Amino acid sequence: MTVFSLADADWLARHRTAADLIIVDVRPASDYWAGHLAGARHLDAGVLAIPSTDAAAVARFQALLVQLLSGLGIVAQSRVLVVGAAGEVNISRVAWALGYAGVQQVLLLDGGLAGLPAPALVHEAPAVTATRFALRPMSAWLASAEQVQQLGAGALVDARERVEFLGERSNARRNGRIPGARHWDTRQEVDVAGRFRPLAELVQGFAVLATPDQRLVAYCGGGGRAARTFIALQLAGHQDTAVYPASWSEWGNRDDLPVESGEPAATAA
Repeated sequence: MTVFSLADADWLARHRTAADLIIVDVRPASDYWAGHLAGARHLDAGVLAIPSTDAAAVARFQALLVQLLSGLGIVAQSRVLVVGAAGEVNISRVAWALGYAGVQQVLLLDGGLAGLPAPALVHEAPAVTATRFALRPMSAWLASAEQVQQLGAGALVDARERVEFLGERSNARRNGRIPGARHWDTRQEVDVAGRFRPLAELVQGFAVLATPDQRLVAYCGGGGRAARTFIALQLAGHQDTAVYPASWSEWGNRDDLPVESGEPAATAA
């Protein structure tokens, strides 16, 4: 099973020359070419967005992962450090995808490049020897719309802002939330600099949602914020977690799926 952990400037200084470490910069291509850490390989996180979760779409996502990770020279035994600009959710989107694919050690540069003191950036891309990545999908970490419908009470976490949860704003044709979902704004997981909050705070915060042995599935508007909640849950010891990656962009556009809006009945005034 994948181990997720955080890296800071001190960690990077100690380990960046390790033979098994692969740095993956997930910013847009224009930002990568404007300057990146020496040796960093590029992967635009946007290509990992999943518009739907039917079997064919998941199969295409798996094929894409094999193609991308093989081209980046990654194997399951690699240590992969995911780097972004600051604390954007796309860092977590890529980290989740790497774990789902079967990469065993995934680190996130906490706070991104903005958290490094005067980082030395280069413009040259490294020479990369392609590998043959052997996909071993962690199926329990990706939930489809149909699987979400079968979840028990309290297992679904809406990681969007409160106005989205209540149905006052939406990125889809319909407003609202998935019935039975509980609200957890993903911004609670990070500080003003975009760094994950201390472990003790994450553990305490997630205690209101579930015990570490209970199943939780996170969703948001398009999968990015849910991925950060997934990573935060993993860091806090909640291993039985998943992302519904198509999230509201799928659910809110499908008329066959139920929707709730307004204050949940249990908390209505």
